[in-house]
Formats: sequence, C-alpha cells, structure tokens
Amino acid sequence: MKDEFSIFINDSVYYTQTEYYKLINKTKELFFYSLQEQKPASYFKKEANKIWGNIDHSYMEQRIQELEEMISAKNLEGRKILNPNAKFEQIFPLDSESKYIDIERKYEKVVNKYYKDRLKTINNGFVDKETYLTNLIEKYDKMQSIIPYYNKNGTIRSYHNIASYNSMVYNTNLTKAGWNRTLYDSKLLENDLVYLPAHPGACPLCMQFQGKVYSISGKNPKYPKQSIAIEGGVGHPNCKHEWVLYWDSSQIQEDKYNDIAWEEYYERKQKIQSLQLERTNLKVDKRILESIGNYGEADKVQAKIRALNSKIKELK
Repeated sequence: MKDEFSIFINDSVYYTQTEYYKLINKTKELFFYSLQEQKPASYFKKEANKIWGNIDHSYMEQRIQELEEMISAKNLEGRKILNPNAKFEQIFPLDSESKYIDIERKYEKVVNKYYKDRLKTINNGFVDKETYLTNLIEKYDKMQSIIPYYNKNGTIRSYHNIASYNSMVYNTNLTKAGWNRTLYDSKLLENDLVYLPAHPGACPLCMQFQGKVYSISGKNPKYPKQSIAIEGGVGHPNCKHEWVLYWDSSQIQEDKYNDIAWEEYYERKQKIQSLQLERTNLKVDKRILESIGNYGEADKVQAKIRALNSKIKELK
C-alpha cells in the first residue's frame, strides 16, 4: 500500500516553503538595491510591505480540506455509517491563519529596522559602499533566523527563518487535520483500530512506530494504544504520518522502511534539500554582487554554485 498522504503533505509543505523563500529572496534583493541607491527607510518599508503585506494563505486551507477528503474517502469507502450522530471534535487543535500573519508582521518589522540601521552607516560617508555591501550579504543571512521554537518546558529549542517556521506550522496543521478526520471516522464507523502507514524517508523517531496497528482507546489487548506512538514522537513538527482506520491484514505493508538503509536515505534526502537551498541563496548573492559591481566576488560565488551542483549530483 502506497502512503499517498505523506506524499500529499510533503508536496504541500515544500510548495509553501519555496513560496516563502521567494519572498525572502525578493526582499533581500530589494534590501541591497535600496541600500546601494541609498533610498530612505520609508521607501524600503513601503516596498517591503508590497511583498509581505497581503499574502494569500487561502491555498493552505484548501489543501487541508483536500487531505481531509482523501483520508475520509479511504476510511469510509464501502463502509456503512453505524453512528450517524457522531460529532466532529478537533482533538488536535490547529493554528489559525493569524499565526502566519503574526510571524509575517514580525519579520517585516525586523527587516525594516535592520535596513534603517544599515542605511545610517552608509549615509555617514565613512565606509566604502561596495566593500560594506559585500560584507553585509553574509550578515544579512544570519539575521533571518529570528523566530524561536520552544520546547514543552518553555525553553528555546532552536531559531528559524520565516520560511522554515511557517511551513512547519502548516505541516502540523495538515497532519493534525488528518488525524482529527480519522478520529471522527472511527466514531462514525465504530472502529477503534487505526493503522499508521509507513513511508520512505521517515525520520528515525517515527520509524519504530510506522507500519503497525494501534487501538485508539487502548482497550484492545491485541494492539498497543495509539497514544504510545504519539508520545513516542509521531506527530512531531514536520511529521508526515497520517492515521487511517484499520480493517484487515491487506492494509499491512511488507516494507516498513525502518532499516538502516532507509535511515541513510532520510539523512541523504535532508542533505540534498539543504544543499539545494544553499544553492538558491548563492544565486541571489551572485546577482546582488553583480549589481553592486563586485564581479570578482560574484565569480567566487559562481564557483561555489558549481561545487554544490557536483555535491548534489553525487548524493542523488
């Protein structure tokens, strides 16, 4: 059985992440163009707001509904509704659109202040503009990781840029929306058993739990309680696993994708994505360096891009 749900979530989240990176890179090029031309802070603020001020998130909700329909069709196909009065509950709460907007406003505020402060340095006339802008490129990238991700105990686990963070929030919304749908279907059909489809590229945290049957209530002595898998890590940020109702052994996959080879596949996949992102950023840097007239540094960046292309090709 192919796990079409993890593929759907992965594609949806990847699309979201790449869309945010387009906005990040567009802002970066605006930032350096504005500094080079010594545009006032009001100009940069106005132009940046054109990028971030009215982002359309409607596709996110549309994709969530599509996933819910896919899961429901899988669960209910050919089955008779035994409990038509069952009520839908959002057992696993989803973040609202305001979550994305709040992060976008925070990012916009930070980048505006960063521009205003850098503009003061250039306007004072004591720095060589080309040298200053060249050195600023790397510093600008480090400024992107401003959004904290918290552990359950309230401590900060890591910092993310807006593309990483908002796509992670969206990933969680997709995953939990599917979970809520299956729990609702379990009430409609009065079926306490669920199956966690295995998929290639699953993280080591989830591998031990995928491809197995669980009891939602824990009352079936033949199967472990669903909460054991969830407490063990299934459903972590960026998790792609969905629960479906379990009916018979035909649903059990032969390949659980949980051996060392698949773990290495996961690590290689993560490395490729990281290198691809680095390559995209370098292409933006190359354009910026060319725009400020530093062709020597632009050539060095091009050499890095070629090296990354070779690494990516080797990993594939």
